[in-house]
Amino acid sequence: MRRTVSFLAPLLLVALAGPALAQPAGSAAAAAAAASAGADFDNDGVTDLAVGVPGENDFAGAITVLDGSGGTGLSGSGSQLFMQVAGTVEGGDLFGAALAAGNFNGDAFADLAVGAPGEVAGSAAAAGAVSILYGSALGLTASGGQLFTQVAGAVEEGDRFGSALAAGDFDNDGFADLAVGAPGEVAGSASAAGAVSVLRGSAAGLTATGGRLFTQVAGAVEQGDQFGAALAAGDFDSDDFADLAAGAPGEAAGTAAAAGAVSVLRGAGGGLTATGGQLFTQLGGAVEQGDVFGSSLASGDFNGDAFADLAAGAPGEVAGAAVAAGALSVLHGSTGGLGAAGGRLFTQVGGAVEQSDLFGWSLAAGNFDGDAFDDLAAGAPGETVGAEPLAGAVSAIRGSGSGLTTAGGRLFTQVGGAVEANDQFGAEVGTGDFDDDAFVDLAVGAPAEGVNGAFNAGAVSALYGAAGGLSTAGGQLFTQNSPGVPGGAEDFDSFGGNFLSAG
Repeated sequence: MRRTVSFLAPLLLVALAGPALAQPAGSAAAAAAAASAGADFDNDGVTDLAVGVPGENDFAGAITVLDGSGGTGLSGSGSQLFMQVAGTVEGGDLFGAALAAGNFNGDAFADLAVGAPGEVAGSAAAAGAVSILYGSALGLTASGGQLFTQVAGAVEEGDRFGSALAAGDFDNDGFADLAVGAPGEVAGSASAAGAVSVLRGSAAGLTATGGRLFTQVAGAVEQGDQFGAALAAGDFDSDDFADLAAGAPGEAAGTAAAAGAVSVLRGAGGGLTATGGQLFTQLGGAVEQGDVFGSSLASGDFNGDAFADLAAGAPGEVAGAAVAAGALSVLHGSTGGLGAAGGRLFTQVGGAVEQSDLFGWSLAAGNFDGDAFDDLAAGAPGETVGAEPLAGAVSAIRGSGSGLTTAGGRLFTQVGGAVEANDQFGAEVGTGDFDDDAFVDLAVGAPAEGVNGAFNAGAVSALYGAAGGLSTAGGQLFTQNSPGVPGGAEDFDSFGGNFLSAG
């Protein structure tokens, strides 16, 4: 019998109990950031895939980069492995728990930010840090790498800086900037209220100079909000400045503990600003205890109107009598920014709505069928497949002139490998054109997958886009034991526990 450890139960159990939310680091922000940032690290015209391995080497963590190639897609050949850059590699750092790509120095190559929310800074345990690897003709390189701890605020124990990342050009100066979540940040006397720091891009790369720190926007700063647990960048008002959505899944709405909320900070010439900031609670459904709305985010133009829209997951949502079946809400962009008008709520698409599916746990946007509208992939890692609990699944929801629609929606289980109990397929999702055919493809993590006797070693599946949408045809499965992939599968590596891609 395979030994497994569930990565999902802690969020569910604690969220339903109240505001002391235990959100796993970097749950889905990476995919959202990637959709606007690009991840062609070697500038060969094809999207590459950076895969987090946060459990590697006693949870010190690592990242693996799989190379994309025209016509054939992702390959282990030429893949790279990196440990923490510009800092000491230590057990418990969780390097690779969050990822975001952006061109931080304005050259021809995408760069990569990697969160290590468990990093000890001085004597402050789990203060957190972010490493930066820069792109080159040979791919990512540790040369010139940087390490940042919290910007514009005190570095404190339990901040978990680097738990979520999003890249976007918030000041429209031609250099991508980086937003970094620290959901454990104490604000005043409010523990785990959360905060978001912003580092600015420049010709020399990211810099802490001019960096800023934000606490929750347009709402009260309260204990357990965990503001910054998820992040997504998008130009919601189409003014050429990227805006930032920040989840606070522990936010209490009225008397509903851990109902969750999402704040929006606007981009401007001086960078992100709280002026005109917005706060949203769940749309299209009742706001209830334990929904943890805002624990995953993704931006995309789902209705083709040139304004970025926002999908926000609520994996703790009760659907009918099904506890933690999960849901996601969609807010549409406009000249005034995101708005609740026309907002919709979706439960699982293409499959039955069941207890503990955790639909909406992870989100990623991309144009899978090559029409004029972005589509959305939503993970349900708690999904039971046949008799296999926690095998996991992903729903693909199509975009249209009126926004996302359940028409033509599909449900996928693990591709390229056996569907087994506790794989947690769908715990992470990311998008990119890995084969350079003008259709966006989907990568899906199954971080609890057992590999040749190694439990919770992890795996990543790739589904490829086509005129009819995502397809299992040509689907691939990668582990750390795949040809060319460095590292070797080991217990608790959690390969695919987070990843980033875009293109």
